[in-house]
Amino acid sequence: MGSNPLGLHVLTSVMPTAVPSDDRRIIRVGSRRSQLALVQTNLAVQLLKGKNPGLEFKVVEISTVGDKVLNVALSKIGDKGLFTKELENALFDREVDFVVHSLKDVSTSLPSGLVLGCIFDRTTPEDVVLMSSKYRGLKLDELPDGSVIGTSALRRVATLSRLYPHLKFVSIRGNLNTRLRKLDEGHQNGKDVGADLSIPVINYDALILARAGVERLGWSDRIDQVLTDCMHAVGQGALACECRQDDTAILSILSSLHSESVALSTIAERSLMRRLDGGCSTPIGVRCVLTEGRPWSSLQLSANILSLDGSQCVEGCLSTKLLCHPKESEDECSLANSLGAVELPESAPKNDQHSVPEMRPVVTDDELLMAKDHSSTFTGIFINPSSPDARLRMARAQSLGRTLAEQLLSKGGAQLLSEIRAQSAIKSQPTVNSSTSSILLPSVS
Repeated sequence: MGSNPLGLHVLTSVMPTAVPSDDRRIIRVGSRRSQLALVQTNLAVQLLKGKNPGLEFKVVEISTVGDKVLNVALSKIGDKGLFTKELENALFDREVDFVVHSLKDVSTSLPSGLVLGCIFDRTTPEDVVLMSSKYRGLKLDELPDGSVIGTSALRRVATLSRLYPHLKFVSIRGNLNTRLRKLDEGHQNGKDVGADLSIPVINYDALILARAGVERLGWSDRIDQVLTDCMHAVGQGALACECRQDDTAILSILSSLHSESVALSTIAERSLMRRLDGGCSTPIGVRCVLTEGRPWSSLQLSANILSLDGSQCVEGCLSTKLLCHPKESEDECSLANSLGAVELPESAPKNDQHSVPEMRPVVTDDELLMAKDHSSTFTGIFINPSSPDARLRMARAQSLGRTLAEQLLSKGGAQLLSEIRAQSAIKSQPTVNSSTSSILLPSVS
C-alpha cells in the first residue's frame, strides 16, 4: 500500500493490485494544462508506475473554466467546479480513467458516481511569500506602508490584513508561472507592460502562494518567508485522484498510492468546510495535526472564520482519538466489529503545547455503520479495498470536522458567515459565457 506511517491493517496489504484487461493497458490520466498541474500529474504517474510496472499511462490535457477566466477574482466567478468540472465531464464521458487534482480545488461534495480514490503527497500545506527583486530577503512586517501584495484568495487577504494592516492586498490571477512573471516584470490587468499605456501598471511587491506548488515547480530559492503562524486553506498541499466509483480496477491501482495519514487530516478539514458551506468566497483557515501513538493516535483540528477585512475572527480547536493497531496485531477489525458504542480512553495522546478540548469519547452508531459499510465515502473520499478499522478512523475524522464546525457556528460563526454572504450578494457579479468563456463585466464609472 501507499504511505502508511500509522502501521495500519488494510485489506490492500494482502491483495494484489488489479490489472485492467488488455484493452485498458494504457490508462488515460486527465490533467489541467498548467505547468504545475502537469508536474503533479506526472508525479502521480511516476509513483504509480513504480508500484505497477506492467501498466502504461497517457496524460490527457484538459482546459477548465478557472484556467480560461483570468481577469476576474475567483470569489466573483463562483465556487463550484472552477478547476474540476471539465475534468469530471471527461470522466463521465470515459475519455479518461482518472484525473489528478490539487485537493484544495475539489468540492467537498462530488457528483454522483465519482469519488476520490486516493489522497497523497501533502508535504507542506503552508503559504509562503515571494518578494520582488526590490525586497528580496525581507519579511512582510519589514515592507514599507502601502506595499502591494498579490494574492487570489480571500482567506489570505483577511488573515494577512489582520496581521499586516500597513500592506495593500490586490487580486492576481493566472497560473504560478504567470503570477511570478507579473511579480518580476509588472503587468497591466493581464496585459504585458507596453501593450496599452492607458491601463495603469500594477507593480506587485510580493506574492502569497501555496508552498507546495512553489516547491513542486522547483522555485524553493524564491521563498522569502514561510507563513507558519497562518492557517492554510482546506486540503492545501495535498493531491487527489478522482475516478468513477464503479471502476474497481482503477480504484485498486489508486489505493497503492493512498496515504491514510494525509487522508485523515484532509477529511477532517473538508468535513468542517462542508458543514460551514464554505468555498473560495469565504475566508476559512485550518490546521490539522496527526500525533502518532500506540495503540491510540490523536487528530487535532484548528480552524477559523474571518470577516472579509480580517477585523472579526471566530476560531476554535478540537481533537479526537483514533485506534491504531500495531502491525503485528491479528485483530484487524476489533473496533469496527463491536456491537455497541466504543468507549475511548481518557489518557489518549494530547498536544504538548497546550490543553486542547477533545470530542466526546464515544464512537457513535453512525460511525460504526460507516465503518462496516464498504461503500462508505468520506467527503468524497472512497478507498477500495479498505478495512473496517480504516473506515472507522475516516468516520471519526469526519465527525471531528463537523463537530468543530458546529462549535464555530455557535460561537458567532453563523452570524459572521451570514454577514459575509450578504456582502458578497450585494457586489456586482460577472457573467460567464460558458460557450466562449468570456466575461461580461458590469460597467463602472
